[in-house]
Amino acid sequence: MPVRPTPPTRVLLWRGATRACPVCGRRGLTRRWVALADTCPRCGFEFERKPGHFVGAVGINTIVVFGLILISIVVGVILMWPRPEAVPLLAAALPIAIVLPWAFHPTAKTLWIAIDLGMKPLEAGEARGGPEERAAQQR
Repeated sequence: MPVRPTPPTRVLLWRGATRACPVCGRRGLTRRWVALADTCPRCGFEFERKPGHFVGAVGINTIVVFGLILISIVVGVILMWPRPEAVPLLAAALPIAIVLPWAFHPTAKTLWIAIDLGMKPLEAGEARGGPEERAAQQR
């Protein structure tokens, strides 16, 4: 079975950041908000390439959330200078800390898949064609 070419890095990252399949670009990969499908319906790419694959997505999510919390606190301190107060700073940071990890989770997963594909390109049989692609070939 021929190896499907891995898209260029910029395409991989764009697709990952926009919650599309990094291999074929198909969107709508999540069931509900946070549940990523196991495979792409179009190209058949299995998103979890090996057990524990999504540890990198957790890292991305953590870095983004902590970064935005830090930015909100720094901006708050600058705006309240010379007398910054803890309660308003926490009131701004707490919603970020609670909501953003859940909201950004699917994007972190697809972004991690894209980064992983950039470091370790597709191997033979990894994107063999999903149900959509097979149905199109039969027509």
